[in-house]
Amino acid sequence: MTDHELIEGIKNRDRIALQYLVTTYQRKVIKTAFYFLGNMEDAEDLSQEVFIGIIDSVALFRKKSSLSTWIYRITVNQSLNFLKKRQRRGVFSRIESLFYSDHGDNRLTPREPSVNENPFEENELRGILQQAVRSLPENQQIAFVLYKYDDHSYKEIAEIMELTLSSVESLIHRAKINLQKRLISDFSEYKKL
Repeated sequence: MTDHELIEGIKNRDRIALQYLVTTYQRKVIKTAFYFLGNMEDAEDLSQEVFIGIIDSVALFRKKSSLSTWIYRITVNQSLNFLKKRQRRGVFSRIESLFYSDHGDNRLTPREPSVNENPFEENELRGILQQAVRSLPENQQIAFVLYKYDDHSYKEIAEIMELTLSSVESLIHRAKINLQKRLISDFSEYKKL
């Protein structure tokens, strides 16, 4: 199915076109959302919102870029909006979780450090990397995720982000430098322990 046929099918709410849309793009949308959100459940939920957004706004698609580029742009925007909402809600709960353990029955007790915890376990390392990526300025984060995690070329990223090729190159270069600084800083703190 060509992009034009798919777009027309989506406009007409054609079942075959909608199935083709989801089958073709669902894994890519979830993968992109996951790298921004860091949680598979949230990424899967967000993918549903992305597809609803695509269906609702397909008439606004201007065909200045490919359909896949437009879908990635929607995914990135929805992911960033989700993160902004979560940040507003989560500030106090994150602070609270640093000092208290939740037992699931609305009972909070002071958190005790564990002697058996290894700060260099694989999950923690992954979490440190994800946090470092999330700490990047928004455009650097978008460019880096699309390049490193979604394997897009600089040209594709330029189309998705509506930037020049040199701007994308600069964003990714600065993202790598900022990540390197952040990770060196994070791991030097562990050395002091």
